[in-house]
Formats: sequence, C-alpha cells, structure tokens
Amino acid sequence: MKKQKSKAKTGVARMLELAGQKKHRLLAACALSVVAAAARIVPFFTIYALVREMLQCYAASTQVDPGRLSEYAGWTLAAALVYGLCAFFSSSLAHTAAYDIIYALRLQRMEKLTRVPSGYFTQTTQGAIKKILSDDTEQLEVFIAHHICDIVAAVATPLLTLIYLFVMDWRLALVTLVPIFISLVLLSACLNKPDKATLQVELHDSQERMQGTIIEYIHGMPVIKVFNRTLGAFRRYERDINGFVDAVTRTAYANARPMGAYYAFFGAQLLFLLPTSLLLLQVERFLDFLPVVLMFFIVGSGLKEPLEDMMVKVLDTKRISEGMRRVDEILQLEEMSYGDTGAPTHYDVQFENVTFAYGDGAATVDDVSFTLSAGNVTGLVGPSGGGKSTLAQLLLRFYAPQQGTIRIGGVDIASIPPERLTRLVSYVFQESVLFHDTVENNIRMGDTSASHEDVVQAAKNAEIHEVIQRLPQGYDTVIGEGAAFLSGGERQRLAIARVFLRDTPIVVLDEATAYADAENEARIQQAFARLAKNKTVLIIAHRLKTVEKADQILVMQEGRLQGVGTHNALLAACPLYAEMVAANERRERWMIRSLRREAQA
Repeated sequence: MKKQKSKAKTGVARMLELAGQKKHRLLAACALSVVAAAARIVPFFTIYALVREMLQCYAASTQVDPGRLSEYAGWTLAAALVYGLCAFFSSSLAHTAAYDIIYALRLQRMEKLTRVPSGYFTQTTQGAIKKILSDDTEQLEVFIAHHICDIVAAVATPLLTLIYLFVMDWRLALVTLVPIFISLVLLSACLNKPDKATLQVELHDSQERMQGTIIEYIHGMPVIKVFNRTLGAFRRYERDINGFVDAVTRTAYANARPMGAYYAFFGAQLLFLLPTSLLLLQVERFLDFLPVVLMFFIVGSGLKEPLEDMMVKVLDTKRISEGMRRVDEILQLEEMSYGDTGAPTHYDVQFENVTFAYGDGAATVDDVSFTLSAGNVTGLVGPSGGGKSTLAQLLLRFYAPQQGTIRIGGVDIASIPPERLTRLVSYVFQESVLFHDTVENNIRMGDTSASHEDVVQAAKNAEIHEVIQRLPQGYDTVIGEGAAFLSGGERQRLAIARVFLRDTPIVVLDEATAYADAENEARIQQAFARLAKNKTVLIIAHRLKTVEKADQILVMQEGRLQGVGTHNALLAACPLYAEMVAANERRERWMIRSLRREAQA
C-alpha cells in the first residue's frame, strides 16, 4: 500500500517549514534571544534591591553601604553587556539564515517560471509577478529574521517576569494578569472572525492590481506625454489606486473597535494594581511592602511592551502568510510537459493540423499544416493578427497547441526537453530585449561558455562590431549607462549576434527589421544572409521585399494558411498575397513621391 502524500502546509506552518531549512542556526538564535530577554529583567531585580536597601537604611537611620551599591551597579552593567552581545549574535544568526533561505526560494521560483507556459506572463501583470517574487518573498525574510526570535523573546520576557512577580507577591501578580487576559480574549475574538481572512485576500489582490497598473502607466509615459493626458485621464490607474485605498480603509474600520478595546485593556495594569496595592498596604508592613508595590508598578506596566510586540508580530504574520500562499502558488503552476525520445538527426520542421487559442477566445492558429525544409529560407507574411508570431512561439513551445503536432526531424517537440530544444531553435524577437549589463555579456547569452574572440566574431557576422567599438568601453560598455544607448536597428543586430553565437540549426526571425532605418536594414539583411547559410530559417515579415526571394512563402490570415509557394507562384495563385504586394508597391511609390516633393521644396 502506497504511503499517502502528506498535505501541503500553509500559513505559519509553511513558513516554519521553510525556516526549518536552517533550524540549527535559528534554534541558536532563539536560545540567545531568550538569554537576552533574561538579561533585560536583571535591572528590575537590582532596582528593587536598591530601593529596599535605601528604605531599610532610612528606617534604621543608617548609611547605605557603598560596596552594596557597587555590587548592584556591577550586576546591572553585566546584564547590559550580556543583553547586547546575545541580541547582536541572535540577530546575526537569524538574518544570515533568512538571507540563505530567501536566496534559495527566489532561485527556485524563478527556475519554476522558466518551465511554465508563456501564457502565464501574458495573463498576469508585471506588477503582480514583481509583488509575489519580490515583495511577498521579502516578507518571509521579516518573519524568519525578526518575527521568530522576537516572538520567542516576547514570550520569554513576560514569562520570566511573571515568575519573578509571583515570587514577590502572588496576589499582585494575579491582578497584573487580569487586563492581559481580557485583552487576549478580545484579540482572539477579532482574529477568528472569517471576514478577516477575506479582507487580507482582498488587500493583496488590490495591491497586485495597483502595482501592475503602476508599471503599465510608467511604460506608457511617452504616450501619455505625447497626447498631453493627465493622471486623472488614465482612469484604470486612478481606479486601482482607489481600490487599494478602499481595501486598506475597510480593513482598518473592521479592526477599529475590537483593536481599540484590546489596546485599552492591554495597558491598564496600573488601573487594577493601584487600588489593590492601597488595600494591601493597610494590612502589610508599610516599609517592607512599599518596595514590592513600586516594583509591580514598574515591572507590571512594563509587561505591556513585550506582549504588545508579540501581538503585533502575530498580526503581521497573518499578512505575511497570505503573501507566502501566493509565492507557493507559483510552484503549483502547470508546466510544459515533455518526453525524451531522442534528438532529431535532421532539421525539417513540420506543422501538422496545428490549432491554438489564447484562453477561451477564438483560434489564433486554426488547423495549420506546412513544412520548413532544412537548409531553406521560409517567409511568413500576412495581415496583423493573422497568427504569424504565434506560430513561431508554438515552435519554441512558449505555448502548447490544443490540437495537432509540431515535429523537428520527425520528432515531436513535446518529446524534446526544453534545454535540448533551445539548442535546436534560436529566436530573434520583434522587440529585442537587452539587459542592463555589458555588451559582451548581452551577446554571451547565446553561449555563456564562448570566448571573447567568439563573441567578437559573432558581432562581426551580425554587422554590429564597428558600432560596439565606438562605445565608451567597447565590449565592456554597460548598455544604458552614460552615452551607451543603441538604436532600434543596432539592438536588433546585437540580438542577431546572440543567435550567431548560439549557432542553432533552426532560426526564427520575428519582424527583425521592423524598427530599422534603411542603413540598418541593409546591415541586418547582410547578417541574415550569413545566418541563413545551411540552416532552416523562418522569417516573419511585414515588408514583403524582405522575403520575396525566400525558397517558399507562407501566407496567413485570421489564423488560417491561405497560400504556400514562391513569390511568383503566389502572385498568380493567392489573391491575398497579390493584394499585399500591390499595397506595398503603392506605399513605396507614395514614399518616393513624398521624398521628391521634400527635395524640391
């Protein structure tokens, strides 16, 4: 009989499970925290002893012993040193444990995201992902590095203090506990209401929406400035911020009365101690019992601080646990499945009856079949929204088709592990993504083991070497710093250099000349010619002249394949392609006439 898989932990249990990865370090930190807590209450002992000594000397008309005073001062100083050292080492151990755990947690989540379909990133805002991977994960560091040891200390300090108070006088100690007991009952009643968990979920949801909209607003700032739109005109931005404010307000109002009553009783020790002390002073020896009363006034009211700190940590832990639940949800995301039936021996690409739709919408690719022959260049054209980029992304398994099969060399790509597939297919995106790093490291993404000479050769092949040499530090220039900015065409050529370095047998170029001027386009075309040699190449293009000399051209419209053939064959057999060619010729004639008029003017 198979052992049943244990249920996944949630909330505080889950956070403690993660903290258990460094349990020896954290146990040592908690032990030191308890010692520090014990050292904190030593001065109360010495104050009590000092007051008693002074009252006894006053009653007996004798002088205070200076040696006794020095002894009390020595104990106080020693306790302060023990507290400082233990608190320092406790904090150091807890923080190093937290940083190690957070580091491993972030790497694990990021590695997981590399295996999930790209649809997750199109359906989830950047702000929500940033909040989960950065903000929510960072809160776990607060729990491990601060809350665990602080809660242990917040429990140890009142416990040790209460033991001391009960030894001093059990009657006053019980009275001291009355307001604490009442406040804990009120707090428990508040926390156990089901609407509190719902409010926490709504608070996190509204924060994710707000952060996603903020990032979108920042990215769209050039458009907002060009059209002179005000902040209020960006209605969704305003609505999401107001939604977050509303969630915070409702949470605050929901907790206002019970938390107000909790705090009112929590700090009311003197309200109970004062009348009780006056009654006991009438039946006890005044000078003997007065130091005890003074001690309870000082220590009893001081119980509020550690207990209140503990309650704040407990309340904060509920918020952190909701964020941790969202971090763990990443691990539950469905991954792209694959087998391992071996590597293809040749590099033809076959799409067989492939159908794909985003979510529940209409099919973006509808029953499409074609073949990309090894060593040939294939152009992919068609009106916007026809499914061209989606076809390319399906080949890289950014998404999995709902129907049909995609094969490389006769091997279903669903049977090829992702790391092997990336060694077979390279992709130059329509918008090249460059990282805030050196030029060389950006190119080296194609092959991290490549030498500097290999990087330089790839840059030369991509017609970008001369541009790099003109940068302030050449290949060591950090992109985006100082004057190190590249044009759209130059960024594309840098992305092509990555593909040269990768040297895969299959290459996909998605609108790679979309943002290039005439000079950059000519350079990119030269790079294409080198890149396509002896490779299976798919070029997605709006400018038909880019692909009119391709070995074959595919024409897509509204997700369906409308024609396959050479440029001349499609002109005769595919009305859509003929219409696109005519439209391109009219556009070029209009551009030439416009240039002539500008020259004459």
